[in-house]
Amino acid sequence: MVNIDLMVLAGDYVKTAVISEWKVKVGDSVKKGDVLLVVETNKITQDIEASCDGIVEQILFQEGDDVEISKTVAVIVDGSGTAAAPEEEKPAIEISGSETASLDTGVRTVITPVAKKMAKEKGIDLDELTKRFPGKRIGKKEVLAFEEAPAKDFFVTGQHGKEGGETADPAIETAASESIMAEAAVSVAKTTEIPVKGIRKAIASAMRNSAYSKPHVSMMIDVQLDEMLEMKAFLKNKYPEKRITLTGLLALAVRSALGECPYINGTATEDTITLSDSVNLGIAVDAEGGLLVPVIKNIGAKSGLELFEAVNHAAKGCREGTLAPSDYAGGTFTISNVGATGVKYFTPIINSPEIAILGVGASTKEAVVVNGEVRERTMIGLSLSFDHAVVDGSPAGRFLKTLKEKIEHPFMMALS
Repeated sequence: MVNIDLMVLAGDYVKTAVISEWKVKVGDSVKKGDVLLVVETNKITQDIEASCDGIVEQILFQEGDDVEISKTVAVIVDGSGTAAAPEEEKPAIEISGSETASLDTGVRTVITPVAKKMAKEKGIDLDELTKRFPGKRIGKKEVLAFEEAPAKDFFVTGQHGKEGGETADPAIETAASESIMAEAAVSVAKTTEIPVKGIRKAIASAMRNSAYSKPHVSMMIDVQLDEMLEMKAFLKNKYPEKRITLTGLLALAVRSALGECPYINGTATEDTITLSDSVNLGIAVDAEGGLLVPVIKNIGAKSGLELFEAVNHAAKGCREGTLAPSDYAGGTFTISNVGATGVKYFTPIINSPEIAILGVGASTKEAVVVNGEVRERTMIGLSLSFDHAVVDGSPAGRFLKTLKEKIEHPFMMALS
């Protein structure tokens, strides 16, 4: 007998993981290296493989459970004993409490674990489900049938309109059914319930923790982008094989500004402020399933072209799911660019335990007074959210002012 846990994740700063999907069920035969389940940790997914050949005897946690990595999640036996039957073939589990059939029929309605889980995912009330199939063993088939016609079929089966074992007058029964159906159509609105689990649960937990633990203050500023856009065009022409992006150029400017304003680069807890000599830059990426923040370590040691490449690699690896959990840890400052949405200003939530985060908005063409004349300029909105328990307003404002100078006059980045 071999116990399967999640300790393979221990080297990547992980203490718990959310079970995203089971690839096997009780009774399945597996080979060493087969994927047993998929877990989500630090907002990314990772496969957990079988460490031996055998038969899955026990599955101890369900999809969506948040599990300590030291806990046993499954048990594999060598096949010499009798393994449990697959989940769909197990005897049905009786439902109790609010899930017990409430019909006065004297019969007991049972529901399989798979059907119960399916009904929960589809937002189907178990009481209504058991009323629909009194005295039956409810499985997948019954859940799907209920989903297709939850009300109409119930009335047609004759459960409505009977008393004392005799059927009511068909015309009266039909009229009553149509009346009740009309009332149901008017009063019942269709809703969609989305379970908060996996990546969404991890994001929600991180955002709530940051919002509750850090007193957020946000400052906003308009910055002229024209010279940086000229720099971008020049670099793209000189290095056509490279992918030069505005986010990469902003990363250069942030690195330069943090070199002059180090008090905003680091992490903070309730008891300790830790300022960092190196910048580990987080880049927020809108990936499938939610917002992810890969971290580029020690960007001060990279050339400009190396930093551009690192930014592109982080974004691509994030969207393709090829980054390791450690690639999402250790950040000291984060950039979140929502310019593609058309939003110019917003109040980003700090990527705890970091001290600050820079929000980058959309660029727009605007009329600006330059040396007494009205000129068209490309403007961009920057929003800085910072932990006011760590940084006061004046130093935070100085960082924004310094960053504005770096972006409007990119040659200044060569001085730091």
